Amino acid sequence: MSNIILSKTIAALSALVKLLGSALIIGVVSFKIFDWLVPFHQQSTHKKFSQLVVDRNGIPLRAFADQNGVWRYPTQIEKVSPLYIEALLNYEDRRFYEHAGVNPISMLRAVTQWLYNGKPISGGSTITMQVARIIEPHSRSVRGKLWQMLRATQLEWHLSKDEILTIYLNNAPFGGPIEGIEAATFTYLGKRALHLTRAEAALMAVLPQSPSRLRPDRYPDRAEKARNKVLKRLQKFGVWNKHQVSEAFDEDIVASFNTRPMNAPLLARHLVNQQPTKNLIKSTIDSQLQVAMADEIRNYLYRFSSQTSASAMLMDNQTMEVLAYVGTADFGNPERFGHVDMNQAIRSPGSTLKPFIFGMALDKQLIHSQSLLQDVPLNFNDYSPENFTRSFSGAVSAADALQRSLNIPAVQLLNEITPASFNARMNSAGVKLYLPQNKKPSLSIALGGAGVKLEELVAAYRALIVEGLSGKPRYTFDTPITERFLLSPESAWITAQTLSEVPLFPRQKNPYLKKEKRWLAHKTGTSYGYRDSWMIASNVKYTLGVWIGKPDGTPSPGEFGRRTAAPLVSRIFNAMPQEKQFEANQPIKPESVKTIEICWPLGLAKNITEQRHCAKAYRAFTINEVTPKTLSVGAIPEENPLRIFVNENNERVMPNCYPDAYSEISIAVWPVRVEHWLPSEFKRSHLLPSLSPTCANSVQFNQPLEIVGIPKNSILSQPPSESKPLEMSVSVMTAQGNLQWILNGEVIAVSTSNQPIVITGMAQGENRLMVYSENGQYGEVSFTVR
Repeated sequence: MSNIILSKTIAALSALVKLLGSALIIGVVSFKIFDWLVPFHQQSTHKKFSQLVVDRNGIPLRAFADQNGVWRYPTQIEKVSPLYIEALLNYEDRRFYEHAGVNPISMLRAVTQWLYNGKPISGGSTITMQVARIIEPHSRSVRGKLWQMLRATQLEWHLSKDEILTIYLNNAPFGGPIEGIEAATFTYLGKRALHLTRAEAALMAVLPQSPSRLRPDRYPDRAEKARNKVLKRLQKFGVWNKHQVSEAFDEDIVASFNTRPMNAPLLARHLVNQQPTKNLIKSTIDSQLQVAMADEIRNYLYRFSSQTSASAMLMDNQTMEVLAYVGTADFGNPERFGHVDMNQAIRSPGSTLKPFIFGMALDKQLIHSQSLLQDVPLNFNDYSPENFTRSFSGAVSAADALQRSLNIPAVQLLNEITPASFNARMNSAGVKLYLPQNKKPSLSIALGGAGVKLEELVAAYRALIVEGLSGKPRYTFDTPITERFLLSPESAWITAQTLSEVPLFPRQKNPYLKKEKRWLAHKTGTSYGYRDSWMIASNVKYTLGVWIGKPDGTPSPGEFGRRTAAPLVSRIFNAMPQEKQFEANQPIKPESVKTIEICWPLGLAKNITEQRHCAKAYRAFTINEVTPKTLSVGAIPEENPLRIFVNENNERVMPNCYPDAYSEISIAVWPVRVEHWLPSEFKRSHLLPSLSPTCANSVQFNQPLEIVGIPKNSILSQPPSESKPLEMSVSVMTAQGNLQWILNGEVIAVSTSNQPIVITGMAQGENRLMVYSENGQYGEVSFTVR
């Protein structure tokens, strides 16, 4: 009997196994047919992401929504906080890594609750089922739920668990246009999903269940209750301990709704245009520095007209990484042209190119740091530059001329270098000088007669710190490092050291910011007509460039570099976090830079200059101890020391007018054009012996010009019957070459040879009229107008 029962049992089990096997085969075949008829397209899991530009630490700078206005930022499991993954899986789907897309226990519980309560209590959906609905939305009906389960099974068939979870992380709904955990944490919490606390992780885990009702920025109380529910469940399951959950309970809900971060908006736009298919662009920007610099610019510009804008850029000198980039003072403000990136605009640089003229002159061995230059009225092929102050200083050192930003000495040096050579060197170093159409480089480049970009100026000033190498600014870490030769390490160091000795403000007693000594090499610039104000400042760590002006090119009278840009530079530096501020460290001096004592007026080293020819001694920076002779200006080079002949009475003579016995002596003289500004003991009338009467009528190169028409120390007055302004006709005797006339420091006329001119505009009181010949002759007369 027992054998019969056993046989029947075995037969029944066998039939059941066959039935189950058949059912399994039918199920698999049916599923394969379903998968073939309604294929799963993997590309459907890859929705388009928003483009997001982040800083060097992953903090968002600016986001660009997709074509449907949805904010969705790409992420991966390893880039999301493990706390969030724990909260999500343990709250939503504890058996995620065990089931095949549908959790039968959860579904049975959901059905039972529905039947018992007469309405749905829980959905029973797994994360895979939620992903299926994200990919292919459907109704919440029974039919829709069955379709969701089929699609979930299909997902499990084709994808790994981590791939399914990644789809969820990138596409889960978080309210409004926000999709994906990364976009949600940026929007509500202002941070990356990698850096969530336990309380924040729990909040983000529950938010997709009812994103509109639980939005933490609108309904913080609801969001807190839902979050606490998740925390209790995690403690119940032993995922987090009581202490950890208690601390999370104490954390307040603090959220905003910021889908459009706007730090470095113009740079972000530039990077997105460069990489239109890249979803996540990691920039070199430091948000802390970016915000500090943008705030200082915005606050500083309230003192200016509403059309004024400003831009600034901070670059790390060693890596060329741009740490802060403000292209406009007020992004989006049409009055301030808030969509125009002035870091990329072509503007006149004013005097900001003068350091490179100085440096190239050092490299060409035209000067040392204390070479005598002539700050006097000069004419270079009909180009007559003027100083910003419209005054002259006479003899100045090259370093002093650079520190005071004198125009005429800069043009004198550029004339020696040649504009074409200077332009070629700057271009090869990555600094393009934009010239007027069909125009060749000219001497006006020294004073802002060519356009530049602030971005490239910053790159050029980096050369003053890093061995003469300009550096192409890098905005992303995958941009290759590009360095180009601009100056030798020696001339770069001398130029930077010279600029560092200039106080940041005119009344400042030392060249440092605040009270701490922080080494800083800086140069200001002002374009013609007060259209652009500049300052570029460099230290061992950083180079900072600042521009202020009106983007439409209209003038800002009275606003110039030292008055306008320098205070902003100071404010930016002082607003930087202490650990990122400028240091007292200085660039290391190259071994070939030597300090040598030199003599004026010859400019040579003191140890090779006769003592009687050394009127003034200075300590100069030299390269390899080379001390070039003082540059001459004019069509005919002036011999110095002068070799002159004297008779037995020590009177100056010449062989053609004094055939008797004479002897030769040498006298070091100062350039004739600086005569007017020299102390009396340095003037030629004091240095040179008087001319012998025998040679009084002989014309010679150094013979002074005599102004005819206004006697010396005369008093002029207008007759009472005359109503028009006083006019005087003047000319010169024994002139050679073209003449330049200067009345009270201003050039008033240019004439040829002995051509008379008419002068007007004489001031009440004392006046001084000077005339220069292109061959070096000079004359002057003082008179009084009543």
